[in-house]
Amino acid sequence: DHCRRDPYEQFDDYMEIVIQFGYVTLFASAYPLASLVSVIANYIEIRSDCFKISKLSQRPRPLRTDGMGMWLTLLSSIVWLSALTNCLLFGFTSGQMMEFLPDFYHIDDTNHLRLHDKNSWVLIFIIFGMERLLLFTGMLINAIIPDTPPDVMDAIERKLFIMEQETRLVAKEKAE
Repeated sequence: DHCRRDPYEQFDDYMEIVIQFGYVTLFASAYPLASLVSVIANYIEIRSDCFKISKLSQRPRPLRTDGMGMWLTLLSSIVWLSALTNCLLFGFTSGQMMEFLPDFYHIDDTNHLRLHDKNSWVLIFIIFGMERLLLFTGMLINAIIPDTPPDVMDAIERKLFIMEQETRLVAKEKAE
């Protein structure tokens, strides 16, 4: 019975999570509750995936990998792009920016919020300045915090040292 089931496809599950992550991060300033909705949806998704893997498809083959591969690059790109989209959403569609800088906005004849033509370039520089500040902060955090914690690096180096010593000992015993 198990052999007749369809094979498990990981790609679709990864794609669902990446799309959801994209919506949550790219439009966080437009809908802040998206992260809460995402947590609830992920709980339901975990339960449905458990059912799918245990009852509807073949058990996935365990494969050793070094990381997430292209998915990590895609997620990282979404994070960096979200700085731009959230600053643009905040600057051009949010009423908060009008409260901070009311001299740059006016309400037109159709009762819509518009930028003043004479000062709009200053506001654009402020918005892109906020975006650059976010990007710089992210790069600074990436530079300061290592990818691998120091205690893990010590354990890896210790393991490599022990393996090297064992290899030398075995080579020495074979030579004698």
